[in-house]
Amino acid sequence: MIEVQHLSKRFGQQLAVKDLSFKVDSGNVCTLVGTSGCGKSTTLRMLNRLIEPSEGEIFIQGQNVTTLPAEQLRRRIGYAIQGVGLFPHQTIARNIATVPRLLGWSKTDIDARVSELLSLFHLDPATFAGKYPHQLSGGEQQRVGVARALAAHPELLLMDEPFGALDPLTREHLQNELLHIQQLLGITIIMVTHDLEEAIKMADVIAVMDKGEILQMDTPDALLRHPRPGFVQNLVGGQDRSLRLLATQTLAKIMTPVTQPCDPAMSAGTSLRDALAELLWQGADRLTVVDDAGQPVGEVTLNELLKRGAGT
Repeated sequence: MIEVQHLSKRFGQQLAVKDLSFKVDSGNVCTLVGTSGCGKSTTLRMLNRLIEPSEGEIFIQGQNVTTLPAEQLRRRIGYAIQGVGLFPHQTIARNIATVPRLLGWSKTDIDARVSELLSLFHLDPATFAGKYPHQLSGGEQQRVGVARALAAHPELLLMDEPFGALDPLTREHLQNELLHIQQLLGITIIMVTHDLEEAIKMADVIAVMDKGEILQMDTPDALLRHPRPGFVQNLVGGQDRSLRLLATQTLAKIMTPVTQPCDPAMSAGTSLRDALAELLWQGADRLTVVDDAGQPVGEVTLNELLKRGAGT
């Protein structure tokens, strides 16, 4: 979907991003993670040329987008940020319809798309379309912000700390919603976050940045198992490393045939980390894995989860 070649950005004498080259496959989620000031947001904004690169090239589906008019490019790329940035004096429907209106869509198509997206994000169109941003909660506003970014069927969705200002419960709920929608639509996402837990949960591939460079780009599992010495190892290391490793796998990956259904019962998509926490909380040594209809499809033992957490 996207390929970056030798991308750099200078602000005066300061080199904020240094000679980045990477690829992201179509339909994948890539997270850029690192400490504040490492260049991850600058990198993201160069991809839709909100910040013009000093050097390098960006290809989206094989097309060199550094040769396109910036406005034309941005209409092909969704962009969602922390704090949402909704227009306060426009209704939710008009906020979502911003780019389709610029592209000259018909009113019928715009209305249908707004209703479709509101429903996708569990916001009843009859209730929310005519409201204004100040009438919504922070989580509802963030849903609308992402819906607006998806309105014109973009090839690529860029997200800059989209859930950073939300409380932990709302943040987790929206992460789950976004993953579901991403899988449903098959859209490619590049997301900036400073939160390693969020990066591990959301990403197919994680790029760890420091001082304007990508130090390692790998799957969450590979990053946790084989971090490069130095900054990356310090970032992913520590006492939580085994729990983070469990968060990269689901019950569906390790379940064995069910012998006798028992409680607790958990869905096949549950992470091994959440499953371990539930077993320890309930003092159980085994759980039943169920499908979307609640039917038993397998089982996982506490001993197997503990072995996985130890990396065995």
